[in-house]
This record gives sequence, structure tokens and C-alpha cells, in this order.
Amino acid sequence: SAAAPVATALAAGTTAPAAAPAPSPARWADAVRLERWDEAEVQLDALPEADRQRPEMRYVRGRVALERGDAARTVELFTGLEKELPLLVDDIVRRRAEAASVAGPFAEAAAFFGKSRSLSDQHRAALALEKDGQLAQARTTLDRALAGAGRSRRKSDEAKLRAARARIAEAQGLLPITIADLRWLAVEAAGLPEGEAGAVALDRLKQSLAPKDQLARALALVRAGQAEAAVPILDELEKKKTVPHLDVLHARAEAKLKARDYPEAEKAFRVLSTLPGPRKVEAMYQSANALARGGQADEAIKRWLDLSSRFKKNSWAERSLYQAARWLLLRGRYDEAAPLYTRYLALFPKGAYREDAEYEQALAQLSASQPKVAQKTLSRLAKAAKKPDEAQKLRELEGLAAFRAGDRDEAVRIWTEVARTFPLSFAALAARSRLAAAGAPLPPLIEPAAARPANPLDLDLPDPARMLVSIGLDAEAEGRLLPFEREAAARFAGREAEALCGMYGKLAHARRRYRVGVAQVGMPQLLRAPGEADRWAWECLYPRPYLDEVQKLEGEHEVPRGLVHSLMRQESAFDQEALSPVFAVGLLQLMPKTAEKAAAEVGMSFDPSRLKSPHVNLRLGSYYIGKLLKTFRKTPVLAVAAYNAGPKAVGQWMRPGVDAEADLWVARIPYDETRNYVARVLGNLARYQWMEGGDAAVAPLALEVPVDVEVPPDAY
Repeated sequence: SAAAPVATALAAGTTAPAAAPAPSPARWADAVRLERWDEAEVQLDALPEADRQRPEMRYVRGRVALERGDAARTVELFTGLEKELPLLVDDIVRRRAEAASVAGPFAEAAAFFGKSRSLSDQHRAALALEKDGQLAQARTTLDRALAGAGRSRRKSDEAKLRAARARIAEAQGLLPITIADLRWLAVEAAGLPEGEAGAVALDRLKQSLAPKDQLARALALVRAGQAEAAVPILDELEKKKTVPHLDVLHARAEAKLKARDYPEAEKAFRVLSTLPGPRKVEAMYQSANALARGGQADEAIKRWLDLSSRFKKNSWAERSLYQAARWLLLRGRYDEAAPLYTRYLALFPKGAYREDAEYEQALAQLSASQPKVAQKTLSRLAKAAKKPDEAQKLRELEGLAAFRAGDRDEAVRIWTEVARTFPLSFAALAARSRLAAAGAPLPPLIEPAAARPANPLDLDLPDPARMLVSIGLDAEAEGRLLPFEREAAARFAGREAEALCGMYGKLAHARRRYRVGVAQVGMPQLLRAPGEADRWAWECLYPRPYLDEVQKLEGEHEVPRGLVHSLMRQESAFDQEALSPVFAVGLLQLMPKTAEKAAAEVGMSFDPSRLKSPHVNLRLGSYYIGKLLKTFRKTPVLAVAAYNAGPKAVGQWMRPGVDAEADLWVARIPYDETRNYVARVLGNLARYQWMEGGDAAVAPLALEVPVDVEVPPDAY
């Protein structure tokens, strides 16, 4: 982590009482940096009084109080502070207003936020007015904000505004407005906290949604990843029969499928497949899909083949034929899968799955008795690939096909070329392992660095950013540096990218540093080992934020060094505020339910509002990847796949007797997202390992993948 000049200055010349020695300033700064707010409060309050009264220390203590929910303390500490700390005057004024909107003076907070046009600020202004007893003005503020809410792409903004207006309107006795907003929340914001609170409030007021709105709410919950909550609503609608029966049955079956209750989903779709209607064939397809996901793939294949024979050119028949071939491939029935792909390609020459079918057919042929045919297809697909990494993965498999066809020299030539062309990628690692297994010479892991002496830049941060880093507020420091980028880099003509990467490297927060690297560092700089003069480029593209904490957690949970950062790079691009469409959160993109279970297992209290905190996210994410590694016998390929797709899905793709060496197993992963994810994370890992210890630190890719692992029923 970055040096802490303010903390160092505090340590100089201070002597704490013997009974209560002052803690190391580095500890409180690191606690702030990792957002361990309770620990930071204790550490800061233990400092000598003279140190606590310094302006920068009052600022950081106020920030800690605000994060801990002690708004009154923040108001106290920030009052008049802008005069003593002019570097942060705008921030101090704003955060004091944030605290005042909670603890008062409310009129002051309302006046401050009322000047802004942002929806979140209008919301704060209304809350302050509400607490000040000015309900009519608060509602007027919310009315005005909601009139412009349509321009916001975030439904959560409108949900907060409507929740506040419903509460205020109820306090004013304006029940029609209250009920209208609560109904909107229950349906349109289903899955968000405000939406669920709205549904509860409707029950309290003895109001109910119309049946069609109940159905819409259930479908919204399914889309929001809360299918379990949708099922009781749909069960009740099915009993009452107040909306079209088929619509309810389809929604219920979909909810069961999304909730991973596969036996019930199969039963629900099977019932639907016996009823007349436009979605009959879809229900037949989905009943087989539920069977396959529930572990009865052989029966699912039979049903898909029957459907494809009965309905010919129907789009669901196309999908069924393709899925039957894919699951035969996954089950290791290669001699059956290959001709089924041929049939699909003949019946649907412009089909939706044509590209996938050609690729998977080659995999089936490679593992059956047709490696020479597979080689031709893989060569053609590699030449047509639009991305270099995709081309190299296909080329590595082409080499395997050549080897199995008896052409060892051609295989060695291809693998050597792949290993040299895109070093430290998944394809290159696989090619090297294949060369080693074939007893062939290995090319250099990566071409050696160019011999250029380093000429270090004399870098410094602008004053506000430097001060914020010194007190552990690196994320805020990043925001302060952003407006100065052009000016700061202008002093280093010709080396602007290096200068920016170096300046952002002084922060523990790596979001902007990585983005600068992506924009400024070209692929040629990654094709040879970095030397003293250009190591900055690798460090910019492969940063290691919170390094001490990450390495401590990797050691604690027996995770290979560098794997947590490799996951972080792929999951969130080092953005702790990242929130995915399915509500995965933070640096390691944890699903709240996964995080809650992990927290229970490590004995940690769980607060979903703190899941973005680096301390919480890193601790739970590191534990979880460690747990997956234990489940899958320390095999990174399997554990990384499970981190993305879930351990039960990975369990479905493992079967004794399949052709399951690492490169082939990854190639057969049925989800493009997961297949590419595994390759990228393992490529990240190789580069992180190289940066730490050079060639010797890069672990070879183990070709052997255990396929007899039993995934426990309670795996998550």
C-alpha cells in the first residue's frame, strides 16, 4: 500500500500514556483503506488528543463516523472544517450536508441538496425536509424529481423516490398517492429492497395487487434472480384462476427452473406440454431441459430427439436437435454426437447454433475416431476467428488433432507456434503441456526482455490526492487525480501513459490504473518479458490492489498466489462499486446469497450493504474460491469454472470415462461465457505468477482433470 506521510508525521514526537499505547498509524490508515470502519474508529480514537485535532485527522474521523452511521458525529467534526482544510472544501461541505440530512440541521441539508438536479440529491433534499416537518415541500420536491426520473436508466433511482413519496403521502393522509406508488414499487421494482418493502406496506394497508399485476410482479422477481419468492405468488394465482391459466402455468414452470428446482420444473413443463396452445412445443423442450439440468441427461436426450423428429423445422425442434448433440458430447458419447451434429448442420444450414455446432462437432470427432477430419475443421475455424486468443485456442486443439492422427511433427510445429505467438495465455500453457507430454523441446516461456535501461520518472500526486492516500482514502484520491490527468502527464512528453500508470500505482485502489492500461498499453508489450524500462506496462494492466490483504487471505485459504487478483481482473476490472445485472457485487462479484452462506461458514456477521467493502468482499471471495479448490481437488481449471458457473454445473460436465484432459475439458464447456472466463483467468494467473517470480514461478497447466469428483448436494 501507498506510504502515509500524514500518518508518519503523527508518529513523530508523540508519546502515548503507558496504560494505553497509541496504535501504529499505519494500522488505522490500512483499516480505512480496506473499509474496516469499526477497527478504524478504535485506532483513531486511541491517538493522542493533539493528533486527533489535526484537520486531516478530523476529516478522516468524520468519514469513518459517516460510514458507521454516526451522522451526528460527522456533523460535529465537519463543522467549520472547510476553513482549516481548503484542499477538500467541496467534499467537506457536501459530506456535512449528507450527515445533516440524517442528523440535522435538516433545513441546511435540504437547502444544499435542493440546488442539485441529480435524482439522488433531490431524494436527500426530500428526506431532510421530511425530517424537518415540511412534508408538503418534501412531496413537491419528490414530484419534481419523479417528473425527470424517466431520463434515468436506473430503476433504483425511481424506486427510492417513490418509496419516499409513498411514506410522506401516507403521513399526510393522501392514501391514493401512497397506494399508487406502493403498487408501482411492488411490480416495477420487484427484487429491489424498495419493491419488497412496498409489497409489505400494501399488505399492512390491506391493499392487494390486481391479479395481472401479481403475475407481472412474479415475472419481475424471476428476472431479478429471486425465483423462489415468485413461486408462492404463482401458486396462489393458480388456485384462484383469476388470470389466464396457461400464463400462470408457464410463469410457475419458469420460476421453478430458475430456482433450480428441476424435478418440479420438469413436472410443470410436462403438464404444459399436454395442453393446447402456442407454447406447447416450447414446454416439451423445457421439460427435457429441466431433466438434463437435474442430472437425467440420457432421458432428456431421448425427449429432444423425439421432439426434433416430430416437429422438423420448428425453432424449438432446431434447438432440441442441437441440445441432444451437445449433451451427447458432454456425456462422452462422441460416436453418437458427431453424426447428430452433421444432421443438425444439414437440416439448418443457417441455424442459430451453426457456428457452435461446427466447433463442437470437431470436438466430438477429435475424441472419437476422426481426428484428421477434426483437424481440418479446427484449422478452418482458427483462420476465420476474429480474436487472436480464440484463434490460438483453436490452433492448440488443431495440434492435438494432428497428434492423434499420427502426425507428431505437425503437432509439435503447431504447439510450438502457439506457445510463441501468445505467451502466457491459456492456449500457450496448454500447448507447452502438450509438448512436454510428447517429449518435444519447449520454446522459451516468453521472449526475454529488450535490454533497455530504466529511466525512472519523478512522479508525485496532486496535493488533494496525496493527502487522501496518506489517510487511507485511496478511492477518493483516485477521483481527485482524474481531473488532473492531462496536466499531470503533460510534464512527461512521450511517456504520458507510463506517468499516469505510475501515479495511479501510488494508490491501493486500481480501477482507473487498469483502465489507463487497457487504453494505453498495446499487445506487443505483452508478447515479450518486461524489462526495467517497461515493467510499468505489465503492472498497469495487471495491478495488485490491496496486495498484503490478498496474499494473507490466499495463504489462509490455500489459494495459489495471484489467483484472487486474476479473478478480480476478470470479474470487476478492479471496480469495488461494480454491480452486475444479476446483482453480483464488488471486486470479486459475489452473489449476495453466496456471500451470506460463506459468511456463516467463516463465522462472520453478514450485512449485504457492506458487501462492496474491500475487506468484506475479499475475505468472502477468497474463502469461496478456496472452498471450490478443496471441492475440486486443487484443480484450478475446475474451481475457476465453478466460480463462474456454479459447482453443480461443473459437476454435470464431469463424468468418468470422458476424454477429459484440461484443454479438451475447457473446450467442451457448454457456456461460451464460462469457457472464455476460465481461459482468461488462467492466463491472468500465469502473468501474475511471472511478475512475482519469473519463469520459475509459472505453474505448468496440469493436463489431468479429475472427473470422478463428487459435488456435495449442499454445494453453492
